[in-house]
Amino acid sequence: MITIIGIIVIVVGLIVYIGQSLSFFAPELATKIGLNDPEDAMDQSLYIIETRANGLSDILLTWMLPLSGLLMILEHDSWPFFALVGSGIYLYFALLAIFCRILALHPKRPHTFLVSSGFSVL
Repeated sequence: MITIIGIIVIVVGLIVYIGQSLSFFAPELATKIGLNDPEDAMDQSLYIIETRANGLSDILLTWMLPLSGLLMILEHDSWPFFALVGSGIYLYFALLAIFCRILALHPKRPHTFLVSSGFSVL
């Protein structure tokens, strides 16, 4: 059972890692397959932040979850540490993206801004 869970964690983790790598290294290809918004649909500075800055930080941080799956399969004692930190990073990125989209859709709602800002600080 642990082997199956480890394989699932590796596959899901690599999907996100490869998607972020494409967004950073080949943003045109990522746009073609629907991972990025088109450059002309976004402000130029926001596009650079989304594809370059966020992409780089995601690449540097999202390697932990696939590694935890591999360590789980190999029955290494440190897999829970990598799983906890890696899954926390994935949740942070997902929730941050959701809050940013809500803020972009409803800019006149100050409570949304406060929730998003408070979440970013955490």
